[in-house]
Amino acid sequence: MASRNPRQTRERLLQTAFREIHAHGFQGMRVDEVLRRSGLQKGAFYHHFGSKTELGYAVLEEQIRPLLESVWLAPLAEIEDPVEEFPHLLDNLGERIPPAMREHGCPLNNLAQEMASQDEGFRQRIAQLFEAWVEGFEAMFERAKTGGYVRNNIDSWAVARFMIAALEGCIGIFKVEQSPEQWRACRTQIAVYLATLRPRDC
Repeated sequence: MASRNPRQTRERLLQTAFREIHAHGFQGMRVDEVLRRSGLQKGAFYHHFGSKTELGYAVLEEQIRPLLESVWLAPLAEIEDPVEEFPHLLDNLGERIPPAMREHGCPLNNLAQEMASQDEGFRQRIAQLFEAWVEGFEAMFERAKTGGYVRNNIDSWAVARFMIAALEGCIGIFKVEQSPEQWRACRTQIAVYLATLRPRDC
């Protein structure tokens, strides 16, 4: 029997919609299928969301944002020496991501590719999440400068953006190939790049 708790009902809709969007894309997600999989009626949907697009925005804010925070932002905040520690974060990434990410890739990047040029509301929300990710990396590199782990003259903001671009490319190729060898190659080359950021006397 479907829950009559409005908060639980909304969360059920969001979780189911997130799974459907992750698997099929926002445009491939069908509200009727979300309701069927949630065990809910249309009235429950329209009680919480005015439209499919509004539901998509909520998925970004309430499902994908917390995922970004747990998978990337919280671990990045703990790193003092990115040259040494970040490759280990990549080694343990599989333990922190939902199993569906192995098959479907990064849900944030998937939506960026699908919807950023189609809907301004999506574009703005996606940009905000990417900016939060950039800020997480940037803060990590600034701490590393203070600790003497990387050169003081690196542009932390630019390096942060490059790291995210490299990671999203690696994740995208892994989604296509499903190849552990491909992921190991990416991990190895990211480690090589990070080593170039060491101070000259190290």
